[in-house]
Amino acid sequence: MNLWNMNTKNTKRLRLWLLPPQRAALLLAALLLACFATPAAAKHGVAIPVLNYHSIGVAPGNTYVLHPDTFARQMDYLAAHHYTPLTLDEFASVLSHKMPSPAHPVLLTFDDAYANNAEVALPILQQHNFPATLYVSTGLINTPGYLTWPQVKELSGAGWDIASHTVTHPHLPKLSKKAQREEIHAARAEIEQELGKPANTFAYPYGDYNRTTLRVLRKANFSYAFTTHPGWASSDQSPLELHRIVVDSQQPFEEWVQQLTKPTPQ
Repeated sequence: MNLWNMNTKNTKRLRLWLLPPQRAALLLAALLLACFATPAAAKHGVAIPVLNYHSIGVAPGNTYVLHPDTFARQMDYLAAHHYTPLTLDEFASVLSHKMPSPAHPVLLTFDDAYANNAEVALPILQQHNFPATLYVSTGLINTPGYLTWPQVKELSGAGWDIASHTVTHPHLPKLSKKAQREEIHAARAEIEQELGKPANTFAYPYGDYNRTTLRVLRKANFSYAFTTHPGWASSDQSPLELHRIVVDSQQPFEEWVQQLTKPTPQ
């Protein structure tokens, strides 16, 4: 009898004709499907989009200077679509499975310490009660166009995390081990002295690093470091080589949304 040609009236008879070997075959097929599906679902572990901003201002043609209206539109989008910007502690807890992830987590990071991060970005973020993280090149503080220490303290008091981006913003792989160590250690020490808080995460200037850089950070007990490798940060990545989405001011808004909602294959 052909079981696949039975009509609906004979459906109940299926159990009579379904012999043990056939049951085993169907169960085996179901198990195989489950086995093949599981790795795809868990392939990237916990993944969080980390947005990387620089200057929020007006400089047509400069990919690293995002117009304030565009930045405001992006933050409005996050709020309207129920994203939850995280603090660094929350980010670390979610990534290490110590706390459940909100439905739509995101980490907002700013590199270099431009003055407009406090003058322009902060008020926009405060409209939504969003925290952010600032990676400071300490040698730029108190120079034209960049933050002052009172402004950095204002950001810290407003809920921003402040961490190291070296002293002089060099291409680290071009430096000796000693020079890399001085750039990394001195920046962290100054931030911690000024703010009285630990600064145990790092962002690579220009996204550049080498094995020496990783050894210096590891020995100094930095917990996380961010690259400019495109894509979402993931628990499957090395904690000192986390990916970020560099926000390009020339990029159409729709592409920004796509990067935020669809992880880049890794």
